[in-house]
Amino acid sequence: MFTPVDLETMVFRRGVRGYKTKEVQEFMRKLIVDYEKLYKDNIELKEALERQKALLKSYEQMEDTLKNTLYLAQGTADEIKASGEKQAEVVLREAQNRAEQMRLKVREEIQAELQELANLKQHVDLFRIQFTRFLQALIEMAEQQLDIEGIWDKMVSLSHGNLPEQKEPVSIEKDAEELAAAKAKAASLFETIGQ
Repeated sequence: MFTPVDLETMVFRRGVRGYKTKEVQEFMRKLIVDYEKLYKDNIELKEALERQKALLKSYEQMEDTLKNTLYLAQGTADEIKASGEKQAEVVLREAQNRAEQMRLKVREEIQAELQELANLKQHVDLFRIQFTRFLQALIEMAEQQLDIEGIWDKMVSLSHGNLPEQKEPVSIEKDAEELAAAKAKAASLFETIGQ
């Protein structure tokens, strides 16, 4: 397709009797084809413009209808908004009531947990007292210098018939009594620990 610049810059060579006829005819043929095409395009564009105008008019009518509908919808929305605000107040009051109930329930649970902690503290204190008694009993045993191994060695020695050299006469019964007393103290300590 020719542009306006092409038409302005087109130069025909001169022949013997002027411009060459073939070149001018060829140019005119191309020009006619392009012009026809432009003419048809122009007609189609005009028809399309008319269709768009009709469509625009239809849209303008729809716009008027939508405006009227929007006014009605606005009124309905205002009514719904007022109703929604009332419902929101009711829901808010219910939520506040539920929140207060939950707060009370949490307080009760906290009180129960505090009571449980107090009970556990009492158990810990009781254990501490019992353990302290146990330790004190062990200290007392250490202070009394109860030598169970020494008594055991004496018993083994006596069972083999070896008599130790002592200024006092050997008393198996005395050693047996010391061993029994030591066992009783140990049993008493273990019983204290078990509580």
